[in-house]
Amino acid sequence: MPKVKVIDFKKIGSTNDYLKENHQKLDSFTFIKTKYQLEGRGQFDRKWVSFKGRNLLFSFIIKNLLYSQINLIKDWVKNSIIELLENLGLKPYFKEPNDIYVNNKKICGILIETKSDEKMFKYVIIGIGLNVNQIIFPSLNATSILKETKKSNKIKKIFNDLLNILLENYF
Repeated sequence: MPKVKVIDFKKIGSTNDYLKENHQKLDSFTFIKTKYQLEGRGQFDRKWVSFKGRNLLFSFIIKNLLYSQINLIKDWVKNSIIELLENLGLKPYFKEPNDIYVNNKKICGILIETKSDEKMFKYVIIGIGLNVNQIIFPSLNATSILKETKKSNKIKKIFNDLLNILLENYF
């Protein structure tokens, strides 16, 4: 099982950007977690909107992966999040290119960014935004664990549960 390091911020520009800027001094399986992102984003630089302290926002880095492993990484992350949500009694499904939905509403976004050379990925950064306790989503077709289950959740517990599933399912 990989060795994990978690660094927690109250607020940060972007967890993915932090990892990109500091990748040389961070080990594989370093997780950057925050209560609030000032510049959270999804694919194609779409803004990721999250109320402060209401959702699970984190990114992690894996270093030195073969090109052939990228689809394994995508499936591993996607399936781990789906397993977490199913354990909470939800019926999630993956919607290309990088979202997880429940009841036709987005509950989770995944952003994967890479840096490579001619031989392999120098790093793969996986950013995850999971709606946990937010109930209002201005102008968005979104939902949260709270909206779907009618139960508030401790974000730290959701993170720890997802981290355990990720580690158990790591190939």
